[in-house]
Amino acid sequence: MNILFVSQNYFPFTGGVEAHVRQVGQELSKQHQVRIAAVRFAISRTPRRLSVLEDNLLVPRFESSRDGNVAVEALSPTIPDRLRMLPLIVRALPLVPRYAYHGLNRFGYRFYRNVFLPKLRKWVQGADIVHCMAFGPLGWAAREATAERGIPFVCTPFVHPHQWGDGDDDIAYYKRAQAIVALVDTDRQYLISLGLSPDRMHVIGVSPELPPTSDPVNFRRRHGLNTAPVVLYVGRMMQKKGASAVLAAAPIVWQNNPEVRFVFIGPASPAEATQFANCDPRVKYLGKVSTQEKADALAACDVFCMPSLSEILPTVYLEAWSNGKPVIGGMAPGLPELVEGADAGFASSQDPHALGSTLGKLLGDPALRARLGANGKSLVEKKYSVPAVTHALLEMYHQVIDERSALAANESSIRQIPAAAT
Repeated sequence: MNILFVSQNYFPFTGGVEAHVRQVGQELSKQHQVRIAAVRFAISRTPRRLSVLEDNLLVPRFESSRDGNVAVEALSPTIPDRLRMLPLIVRALPLVPRYAYHGLNRFGYRFYRNVFLPKLRKWVQGADIVHCMAFGPLGWAAREATAERGIPFVCTPFVHPHQWGDGDDDIAYYKRAQAIVALVDTDRQYLISLGLSPDRMHVIGVSPELPPTSDPVNFRRRHGLNTAPVVLYVGRMMQKKGASAVLAAAPIVWQNNPEVRFVFIGPASPAEATQFANCDPRVKYLGKVSTQEKADALAACDVFCMPSLSEILPTVYLEAWSNGKPVIGGMAPGLPELVEGADAGFASSQDPHALGSTLGKLLGDPALRARLGANGKSLVEKKYSVPAVTHALLEMYHQVIDERSALAANESSIRQIPAAAT
């Protein structure tokens, strides 16, 4: 099978979607021909007010390459391409995106389309199926290029309810896909509530990204943790993910458990990093670390805590469960059902007292931590391992291709029926 993935970003750009695309691409490439088309391969260093142009006008130039057995196609715009997209600069005007986000997307698509549609037309040729992990203009262009050639099209929306991915234009785009992938059942239910067909919906999760081994003992030694209980947070240091809430809960935890250490891993803006300045020495902010260091931290911690308000299926929860650690998740739609439904942890609001109480409950009960962590590990092995996810994707691809072939054959037979004699 010749499979083309379309993603806004790809490795070495880091993120949950990017890790998922890379994992399934590498696994599928063992038996199939896999290509990945992407626009951006590194985080741009543009000012915040210009961030809306990072995926189009200001995207850095990259060259196509290979990632193991996978061909990676860079959809980088040339200088003439950027000149054709100059009208997109209106998206960076102060306050305009806040009040006219969807209108600007529709206005800008004609200019985006003129650049990216020809590139996508080139890369969809020869594909048996196209699986798009992007929404917005790149997703629209990928769907258009695929439809022109009658190739089956699958999309994974990664919708964050009431935040992004659920505008009217996005919904219209999803409806044109032959199959839609939801990450968890609550994600599926939300997509159905937007008007998408249940018959086209498939629930297939993502997989944790971990190296083969980890070294919790050396991690504790390197960071002076010794045998102290450790609460770990991994993610961007943004309010929606709950970094500041975990930090605010620490003094509440210390009232009964003064020996507990809090470790924070992940990138932070200069403003976000200031919250760790002059903080209690029992708090360690390590910033962005290697995949191996993150794995060592997950193996070393006692509780993983990220009370996010903006996730669907956080890969880092799966990584914590892979290490047998209980998870304190957030109240984003679907997360309580995921965490507590699997009896693998607790969901908590970002209120420091509620979060501190939940942390205290887990830190004071080793048997409870062990049971919840074991349940989480079993869940990942059965449902979210790379082989399990890849197998589910392949079954869906075959089903979609067979349905498209049957439809084409039926249409062909209808065209061959002679007109009735008059």
